[in-house]
Amino acid sequence: MVTFARRAMIVAFALTALTAAGCRRPAGQQVVLTKDQEQQIAENVLSAPPADLQNKSDTKFEDKLTLLGYDIKGEPKKGGTFDLVMYYRVDQPVQGDWKIFVHLEAPGKRRAPFDHYGVGGLYPVGSWKKGEIVRDVVQIQVPSDWNEGDAQILIGFFDWGLYNTTQGDRRLKVASPGALKVLDDGRVLVTTVKLDGAAAAPGGAGNERAPMDMRAVAALAATLSEYNVHQTSAAPTIDGKDDDAIWQSAPSIQVSRQPDGQPLAGNIRTTARLAWDSEALYLTARTRDSDVRNAHTANDSTLWEGDNIELFLRLPDQNGKYVELQIAPNGARFDAQFTGPRTPKWEEASKFESGITHAVQVDGQVNADGEDRGFTVEAKIPWKGLGLAAAPAIGTVLEANIYRIDDKGTHDIAHMGVWAPVGNDFHKLDGAGKLKLIAAPSAAAAPQAAPAVRPAP
Repeated sequence: MVTFARRAMIVAFALTALTAAGCRRPAGQQVVLTKDQEQQIAENVLSAPPADLQNKSDTKFEDKLTLLGYDIKGEPKKGGTFDLVMYYRVDQPVQGDWKIFVHLEAPGKRRAPFDHYGVGGLYPVGSWKKGEIVRDVVQIQVPSDWNEGDAQILIGFFDWGLYNTTQGDRRLKVASPGALKVLDDGRVLVTTVKLDGAAAAPGGAGNERAPMDMRAVAALAATLSEYNVHQTSAAPTIDGKDDDAIWQSAPSIQVSRQPDGQPLAGNIRTTARLAWDSEALYLTARTRDSDVRNAHTANDSTLWEGDNIELFLRLPDQNGKYVELQIAPNGARFDAQFTGPRTPKWEEASKFESGITHAVQVDGQVNADGEDRGFTVEAKIPWKGLGLAAAPAIGTVLEANIYRIDDKGTHDIAHMGVWAPVGNDFHKLDGAGKLKLIAAPSAAAAPQAAPAVRPAP
């Protein structure tokens, strides 16, 4: 947790989702900025572009924005990072929830996306004001296994709000390319960078930000995502303490990857366990966290905008229906049932009542300054609440995924953990995790004594 007092202003930003958004975020959410974050925005809103701007472009996106030019800072090389610095003039405000997309691309072979909100995620395009010149710096990580000797950099603006609600595709059209080239698909080719082929710096694997291609993500998910759910004759007490005997014998699920397959930082990793009996499916999850926060206290509100644990679950023979369950460290819960991918809208889907009971234990204090250590959730999810007349048979396989969202970066996939990485859509259950309901373990396999509380994972 930050140890300095939070001196902040409330800013009506349309921070609604990230590339890997868990659910639709309505625009206009209020975001509390620290003093340092306010200063970061101020430093990147200019009255004029720099006099020494090397690459002037004057590329106009409709009547809204003009890319005045760009600079490349650092040396583009395989396994390394460099900064793309862009200067945009705001000719007219852009209404809605828009993102800037940046693609590092070997045409027809490979693409690494760096889609983002402006100014490190702090100043979204929808909040830019007429007359401002916004400096937007994007750190680009070149994958160490990039096979080409160069890479194109392409940019544009897309309506994330539209995509996130209807899967629609709308971009700001280029009214005038200026000094740059516009491809047939409407993307602006900023430049082509030469890569020197240097190997990745040793010891840097934990900080790499190079997204995997979807085939690699799917292959990784397949290796991580099978789990045997033990039947129990003694249901756990739902108190958030995860000290019941079943939790000592149940195997663990490691929520240790980002949605793009990259390793998740160890200080926010989560360990989960599941069990079942004739009444319900049971879940516990213990996560590390030095700053436990979630400002949303109402059930079925936008809990994904703070710390939380999420379970997506699809049962067989229900015509594609699936359930999304979320538990925040402040005790609020979100439960929704969808009849198809993101259908209906979450506001309607969350009218569903799963009958879930849950509890949370926080090692620290929610929404308070001071050093926290994490939190643990425990939940009972009745089969009847999931639309079943009775428990599934032994051997039944459920499709599922488990996510952990960290309040410090709910719009940054580096702060989103997942059990089975399936890419940029949390609602994608095809190819995600599989939970197989099995009989109780034998007595010989059960532990002799259960410790009161396990240490954090």
